[in-house]
Amino acid sequence: MIPSINPHDWKKFLWAAVAGAIIFFFTQIGPAASDQLFSSSTTEVIAKSEAALTAEEFAKQQFGVSVSSAHTIYQTDSLANGYFSKEDLLGTYEKKYDAKFPTDTFQVNLDLEDGSKAYVYVHMTNGSIAGWHWLGAETAANGNLVETSAKDFAVTKGFRSEELDSLYINDDGDAVLHPDGYKLGDASLELIVGVGVVKDKAVITRYKPAFQAPAEYITYVEGQKKTGSALSVISLIYMCFISLVLSIIYAILYRKHTTFKRGLFISLVFIVFYIYNNLNVMDGILATFGEQSRSDAEMNATIIITVVLLIPVGLAVYFALVAGDGMWRSQKRPLWPGFRERGYGDHVWRSVGLSYLFAAIILGCQAVIMIAMKFIAGSWATSDATQSSYNTNMLWLMPMMAWCAAISEEAIFRLFGIAFFKKWFKNTFIATLIPTVMWALGHVGYPIFPFYTRIVELVILGTVFCLIFLRYGFITAVFTHAILDSLIMGFELVSVGGGLNITAALIYAVLPVIIAWVIRYWHNRRHIPV
Repeated sequence: MIPSINPHDWKKFLWAAVAGAIIFFFTQIGPAASDQLFSSSTTEVIAKSEAALTAEEFAKQQFGVSVSSAHTIYQTDSLANGYFSKEDLLGTYEKKYDAKFPTDTFQVNLDLEDGSKAYVYVHMTNGSIAGWHWLGAETAANGNLVETSAKDFAVTKGFRSEELDSLYINDDGDAVLHPDGYKLGDASLELIVGVGVVKDKAVITRYKPAFQAPAEYITYVEGQKKTGSALSVISLIYMCFISLVLSIIYAILYRKHTTFKRGLFISLVFIVFYIYNNLNVMDGILATFGEQSRSDAEMNATIIITVVLLIPVGLAVYFALVAGDGMWRSQKRPLWPGFRERGYGDHVWRSVGLSYLFAAIILGCQAVIMIAMKFIAGSWATSDATQSSYNTNMLWLMPMMAWCAAISEEAIFRLFGIAFFKKWFKNTFIATLIPTVMWALGHVGYPIFPFYTRIVELVILGTVFCLIFLRYGFITAVFTHAILDSLIMGFELVSVGGGLNITAALIYAVLPVIIAWVIRYWHNRRHIPV
């Protein structure tokens, strides 16, 4: 029997959805839109190609060497951003210091014609050179030359000589200065100036100005990351053992209640898009290397390893679909109806309508939870180059990850996960709680602190997804998840701007309706009996 969705079930949730949409708009969309509309300064980000051209011209002038190749990625100082966010100092920082000492830059990796490498940092909005590091000169061995050259250069960057008394030479042979008067909260500005020698002439090979977060903040964040990493391992073990190994076993045990054709097409579509989307964010991986260069062979090896490691994820999704379907059907609860079942097309059509309402409700709940966590736990977020849209090669394809997440997570943690733990514990609450906690632990790697912020948020939201799944079935849960993530990613596309991104955001917003209509039309045309 297909999970029942009354044609008028949507009326039950309409006003809750309206409330959720209003809360989300006024707490998330409204403030961001207001900042863009009424800000006196432009926030338009320059193109990566423009940053590359700026860096190439700078390298030719500064180092006297032409560029053979350039690659631009987004780089960020997550520690400084996180500290300023935690202390509500981001606005002050942007007004007072961002123009000269940005925490977010385009890092242009340059291969020079003399065989050396350089890293040039370009301001993302005003296009100025924010820093650089050239690896093509001998390090100056004379300490006095380094100190004198560093101070003289700092003066050319607008610092007064009396501000530069604090200076020492680090282990790399670079001068480190802490100019007086450049503080915000407990963070202070640090200048790293490298001095090299080319043809017996001193050359500034490195310039890196950056605000340093206080030591206690850095220690706290490192501890939070270690705890988060340990919890992520628990979720990974769940994925490897429960989701893959045991799902294979239970797919075999319950094969008489299902078929191994179930989920085959969905799994193939999932793994293709999942692999492609992971390759689409390779610049995020490059950003983690910092100024450690990688050869083409090393990058190709990274790509191959990425693809190989993602294949087991596709297998876990497939067997979770088969095993979950078989286990629920053995209980006379086909929570994932098949195309050949009568009423399937109407079920899908009603599911998508209901899912938009659920997505709006969850958006509102999510906003309330995050606001509450900020007041209760002092939660804050920071930047992360690995997850940034600026490190996505084809940004308009990013919302496809919404469907990848919806299919895989609903299959593994809801369809199979709840069925598996219900069989073992004979208790629906426990059966929903365990996979929900495991699902939440898999998201602690996001740059939100304290680490338990996302756990609290996703345990609550995961419970909502479980209730949707148990009452309205797997298809409704997948549609809700996909719509929710598509809307969130779509808002990011719109914020970045550009005709292609905005068009893509609109298409992804209505894509579930198109899919559901096609399925219903195709099903009704075939008139397949029970």
